[in-house]
Amino acid sequence: MKFSDWKNVQLQDVVSKLGDGLHGTPKYDENGEYFFINGNNLVDGKVVIKENTKRVSVEEYKKYKKELNDRTILLGINGTIGNVALYENEKCVLGKSACYFNVVNSVDKQFVKYVITNNGFQSYIQRTANGTTIKNVSLKSIREFEFPLPDLKTQTKIASILSSLDDAIELNQQTNKTLEEIAQTLFKEMCVPKGGELPEGWKLQIFENVFDADRGLSYKGAGLAESDAMPMHNLNSVLEGGGYKTKGIKYYNGDYKEKHFVNAGELIIANTEQGHKYMLIGYPAIVPSFYGEKGIFSHHIYRLRPKKSCYLSPDFMYHLLLQQRVREQVIGFANGTTVNMLKIEGLQKPKFAMPPKELAEKFTAIAKANRLQIEQNIVENKTLAELRDLLLPKLMKGEIEILN
Repeated sequence: MKFSDWKNVQLQDVVSKLGDGLHGTPKYDENGEYFFINGNNLVDGKVVIKENTKRVSVEEYKKYKKELNDRTILLGINGTIGNVALYENEKCVLGKSACYFNVVNSVDKQFVKYVITNNGFQSYIQRTANGTTIKNVSLKSIREFEFPLPDLKTQTKIASILSSLDDAIELNQQTNKTLEEIAQTLFKEMCVPKGGELPEGWKLQIFENVFDADRGLSYKGAGLAESDAMPMHNLNSVLEGGGYKTKGIKYYNGDYKEKHFVNAGELIIANTEQGHKYMLIGYPAIVPSFYGEKGIFSHHIYRLRPKKSCYLSPDFMYHLLLQQRVREQVIGFANGTTVNMLKIEGLQKPKFAMPPKELAEKFTAIAKANRLQIEQNIVENKTLAELRDLLLPKLMKGEIEILN
């Protein structure tokens, strides 16, 4: 079908229902079967239930349930404007920062999903949004968005091309999750002693005897740059629960000293958190190599290095910090009122069971190989996402011919 034959429609022409979420606060129930989700739960096309996502009871769900079904697409409309997810029968109550619309059966749902992830729609809702501190886009604006619609066959082919790239990205993400789980399981089996007594060759050790902890650069906002500067790993570079967050990187062209350097493959730990839920503070990440071999780290981060005499690796240290007994000791040194801060003693005073060199190195060989494969998959996903995002507007504008 030629692009000239595509017909212009409004979003309201291809949906049977379009509405927003709950205005108000439901009664939360920590044992509830349903989750109260908002725009920040819509991530990379999926509904993501987080550890701190609130729950509600069946009774509360029945009071606020919406007409969500297998034709439903969810969209962030308040604060998290533009976040998109396909509804896949998750047990959830929709909050006011998201809306939903049900695509009619005569239109390909995946095609509509790509319409609203396309820059044309995303730019449109940013332009039409109201508010200063928190932006909000109206349902009226969403309904009136115009776009060219090909026949169903062409819709399906376009969606198939883009979905194949998303499927490859998801496969890599699942592989990375599995590799991380394997390393965590191996650590518990190999490097956590069972029972009350230490096995022969093991030693009860204190962090400060084998590790050096240092705080990062207290930087000035004027030194932040968009790119072409020193990569700066910061609080937003650490995932809740541990791991490196690629979307958090900053770049800095201000002054810093050699003590603020951190190398690829070294360990960083979050030392600050809003509130006292301990979702981030004390959790570790290993600096990936795709930002270069050297960067700097901010004052909201500690760098933890093994002393020259220590045979423990950053991969060992990373998994050590995830162990509950060690983590409880670390966050025991955190305090503050509104902002929770981790004292450097939290990475000096904890005790742990240190395995023999041969065992530690055997674990490191496996964990490091897994981590490097994870990094490679992240790089591949970036390439796939860039290709998808390059093809998306071209396909939506008919600039690439779809052969029948």
